[in-house]
Amino acid sequence: MTGFELPKVRDEIDPKNYHIDGTPDGNYAIRILQLYRELARCKWDVSCGSDRLKLLYDAMNEHQDLRATELDAAIRVLQQHNRGEDTVE
Repeated sequence: MTGFELPKVRDEIDPKNYHIDGTPDGNYAIRILQLYRELARCKWDVSCGSDRLKLLYDAMNEHQDLRATELDAAIRVLQQHNRGEDTVE
């Protein structure tokens, strides 16, 4: 799109600071999800731009929160499974 710029990221996250231990020890999938969950803390700055753009950025942040909720649930299920607990919620 011509003339469109992404909003500033409110919370800077440098992906180079994150490393996922690739050891296939039964917790690898959990570590991947935990990294994605950490990245879901990143939000867009809604203090700039027009009201229309602020609505868009608010929606993007809301979707980020929804992704975080889903990731929390998936991590919890995998952790319960690894502990041998019943994973039916």
